Amino acid sequence: MSRVNAIVITAMAEEMQPFDDLLTDYEHISISSPFGTAVIRRNTHTSLLFLVSGVGMTAAASMLSWALTKYDPRAVISVGSAGSLSRDIRIGQIVAGTQYVHGTADASAFGYALGQIPGQPARQSAHPMLVDAAQTLENTSDHCVHLGLMMSSDSFVTEKNMPHIRATFPDALSADMESHALAQTAAAFGIPFISLRAISDVIGRDSADEQAQTFKTELPPVSLTAAQAALQLLHLASVLDIERSGYGPTPHFSQTTLQYALYLAIAKVNQLDITDVHIPENLMPELADHLHALPVAQQEKWCALIAAGQEYARNNPRLSLTAKEYDLCRSDLVRQFPQTDTTFLWPPTSQTVIKRFNGYWNDALVSIGLTPRRGRARGGLKFSVEDYLFALRRFLIECERNHRQPSFAGYSLWLKEDAKNEGLPSGAAIRQRFGSWKEALNAARTTPPR
Repeated sequence: MSRVNAIVITAMAEEMQPFDDLLTDYEHISISSPFGTAVIRRNTHTSLLFLVSGVGMTAAASMLSWALTKYDPRAVISVGSAGSLSRDIRIGQIVAGTQYVHGTADASAFGYALGQIPGQPARQSAHPMLVDAAQTLENTSDHCVHLGLMMSSDSFVTEKNMPHIRATFPDALSADMESHALAQTAAAFGIPFISLRAISDVIGRDSADEQAQTFKTELPPVSLTAAQAALQLLHLASVLDIERSGYGPTPHFSQTTLQYALYLAIAKVNQLDITDVHIPENLMPELADHLHALPVAQQEKWCALIAAGQEYARNNPRLSLTAKEYDLCRSDLVRQFPQTDTTFLWPPTSQTVIKRFNGYWNDALVSIGLTPRRGRARGGLKFSVEDYLFALRRFLIECERNHRQPSFAGYSLWLKEDAKNEGLPSGAAIRQRFGSWKEALNAARTTPPR
């Protein structure tokens, strides 16, 4: 299976066209596909798979399913246009889906919620990492971004069917014809997903003919808006620059230096004495690239603090260090550098630490031997391979019993809903251990229990 940084999928060629103009320095490689068009765009650091599926739920799900059997992405992002269901969202603005519902699914006679496919959750969800990136995009970019529920169906929603849609899903922000199917497909493969759509028409404002004409007129500019926002979101989510088997530039901070930053913060927060601390010989050389702007005496002091923090953490595994405490400590430390730009100064921000440790602050603490006080500690250091396989086998049995797909999202929900699962590893920890959710399931199915 080939690895790519991300899969970007659109329904129409017009929605894909802006990427040609935005990624002119990328190599362009066409891939044969039985469902739509597929293109790899790559440069020295990044490899992206771009898919044009065709319009509709079936076309979208078929195209993405085919791609995910051949490529292993860090994320899938659906990009393109959508109609606004909210009076507050205008043409050219962006909707980032946090949840997705099937607008015409009705199995309520069997006890399912409206919009719920039997055997699936009532609403599919975007991955928290990508939702966080969308929120950052909302706060830091020129784009007007709205986060919330997206409704998808195989019908073009107009003023004729809009009242029913609004009555059934009053919190839906937008309507399109692919996002829910793509979310369900990505969940089945355990791949992080989000849909990012620029509004091309406002449903119910005009007649159906006028709305269709507006859609055709606005499609080129809103497609460009959506493409620009999608690339920014992928950068914010570290999908395009994270270390992964040769794809993406080398991270500015190694995992070891991130752990040193945690030890340094522990020493500062706990005001540790460094009078008689022994500094390991390898410490200053490993931090030389990050501390060279500081006087040698200051470098030695920081390294002594790291050594003291490491010893203190070893002897006090239940000690507390919050991300807020870390960032306050970090702010004080970086002011000691002569530079004014603190973006790439060491220690990095807590957000950088979190991104490099599965998206969880607790995972970073577990990596240095701490046992977080709040919640169940995540991370591979707590579990053996057999622990992961045991949890997966239990989950697979439960899925077979209830005729459900063993998706990443389903596993997370299963952990949360059943008290008997307390102490089992998180889905994120399992996926990190095996490289992907699909590989984890394969291991559980093929490895005999000890």
